[in-house]
Amino acid sequence: MTRTEFDQFFEPYARNVAGFYEASYWRLADELIKALVRRHLGMLPGGRLLDAGGGTGRWAVWYSSALDVDVTIADKSPQMLEEARRTMEAAAPIRVPRMVECDLCDAPSLGDAEFDGIVSTYGVLSFLEDPAAAFRTFYRVLKPGGRALLMSHSLSNALHSKVNRDGADAAELADILATGTVRWAPHVPRLRVYSVENLRDLAAAAGFRVCGAFGVTSVVHPGPEDFGYPYDTISAISRRLEDPAYFAQALELELAASEQSGWAERGVNLMIYIERPAEA
Repeated sequence: MTRTEFDQFFEPYARNVAGFYEASYWRLADELIKALVRRHLGMLPGGRLLDAGGGTGRWAVWYSSALDVDVTIADKSPQMLEEARRTMEAAAPIRVPRMVECDLCDAPSLGDAEFDGIVSTYGVLSFLEDPAAAFRTFYRVLKPGGRALLMSHSLSNALHSKVNRDGADAAELADILATGTVRWAPHVPRLRVYSVENLRDLAAAAGFRVCGAFGVTSVVHPGPEDFGYPYDTISAISRRLEDPAYFAQALELELAASEQSGWAERGVNLMIYIERPAEA
């Protein structure tokens, strides 16, 4: 993705993204991510967390309060960081995150071994120009023994959605496989899609130990209406998830699936769980 494509997408997206997460499906995905972060990140209160591609800062507010950590939001988009500043003004967190405008593929403003943990939610890895360089950045800035939870769009979900929802022709499917990218809509630039093996290889090549991979979400999948903004139509699944009992059951199923490695490839998004080995 070129810088022009990046800016053309994120300038309007930054103004509308808050409404994107009104759908109950995304609330379910959020709760699954929170549970996985609590289970696997292993950070102590007062630690330093990198919110990689932290966008509007909504996750930084949660990390700061729920984990009691100091957060740095690193994002390439000045428009998204401006939204993050507005988020902080409204939320007034006790620990106000630091904000750094940078490209994760080359981020000299982030110090060596500066962070105790890294989290990157939803599709950040899919927007990267050079994923291998970004993984090297993550390794460099993470302390030995530190853990990272990094998310991307899923190759298997891209193929499934294009075949079963969008009616893609053979040429489009072949292009996804050949390029490892997908175009979800005319206004969305090509985004990288990954398999679990792709993410494992990137992490291992950068020096990480791969601890696991999860699908977010693997059992419950969103309806097409859940991807629109402004959010004006409720999908069938989001309507079902408005029932608290149904929501709780769905979350329980997702958490159970996260404990079974074979379910990861069924995820709408993928999350890889990695660790920088402790120094001897």
